[in-house]
Amino acid sequence: MEMQTKDNLNYTSQLPKWAISCHIGLISIFLLLGMGMFVLTVIEVLETGLGFSILLFMIGVFFFGLSWFSYKNLRKYLDVIVKISVGEKGYDYYEKDKKRRIEHDIFLPYENMKYVLIGMDYRIGAKYKYSVHYDSVKLIPLRIAKILICGVSTQNRLEVLSFSHSTEKSLNKWLDVFRKQGVQIFHTDKALSATPNNPEAIELIPKERFEGTLSFVIGSEAEGLNDMFLTKKQQAFIEEKEKRSRKNGIYYTTLVAISQIIMICFWFPHWEIVDRSFGDSSGEYFALLFTIISQAIVYIKMRKIKWYEPIRDMIIIYIGILVGIKLSPDERTIFQSAVQGYAIMAIGAFLFLYYGIKIYSWFQRLGKK
Repeated sequence: MEMQTKDNLNYTSQLPKWAISCHIGLISIFLLLGMGMFVLTVIEVLETGLGFSILLFMIGVFFFGLSWFSYKNLRKYLDVIVKISVGEKGYDYYEKDKKRRIEHDIFLPYENMKYVLIGMDYRIGAKYKYSVHYDSVKLIPLRIAKILICGVSTQNRLEVLSFSHSTEKSLNKWLDVFRKQGVQIFHTDKALSATPNNPEAIELIPKERFEGTLSFVIGSEAEGLNDMFLTKKQQAFIEEKEKRSRKNGIYYTTLVAISQIIMICFWFPHWEIVDRSFGDSSGEYFALLFTIISQAIVYIKMRKIKWYEPIRDMIIIYIGILVGIKLSPDERTIFQSAVQGYAIMAIGAFLFLYYGIKIYSWFQRLGKK
């Protein structure tokens, strides 16, 4: 959630009236465009049948999706109110969730603050690349600063409150206030993105007294997210999640292999074979795309892939193809050769693309060092 500020000391999540009006206007425009496209779809179906009406229908769905996304984004700002203030007497945090009927009002006086800890956080930014031949935009993680404030509130509870700064200007303004009030400031080279806001967790973070210089540059590109501080409980949870993800990856790859059996038994026999290969009029290229995209989706879901897993998974898929050949009702003697050719193309293309992307990324990282 984006916070609004004029002086870098007082922040609010509430949008100005003109921004709310713009959101409502956009939602209305997207809705009208979506409804218009659906009307045109109905007219097109009645006059000429499907054909062009499918495209009109998809455009209508796209505009309805944009209106829904804009509405949900606006509701987020209307349903939740957050106000943060670094004032003369202390740090004030107020949050009200209208939908869940939850309200928090925490005030930490400066004299009750144990210390302030500065670490890293991340946000997504756009990187523009200009060249003679083409321009490109890439989403990358950027380093920003995150502050954890530990102290005793006016309700006599030990609290930890956090706030992220995307500019040095806003961070320095806060630090100047804390210095003037005599609050101890510490620094860590760890990323605090996943750190829970509780006193037990913040005490475990390796820290040293802040001397005025950060170990990172705010706004710089982060090459990886390996500097994240995690508690033992969080580490155990992530390890367990990775194990489950790997098991699920094998299950999903097995489903892709089963899909090969189904295609080879019920779809491939209808294809023409020319010179021991499926003809150009066959659906071979659609089957190739389906296989490659399906396995790519499996890997997107798994996220962390070990170097040998693509080879293992292609063996599983190849076993599925062999089973499909054995079970297929096609009695043509050259059918097996045609399917084997499909298998070589599917497996070879996937491994070439996967390892090619990995090697390219490795060379890119090497070039930055």
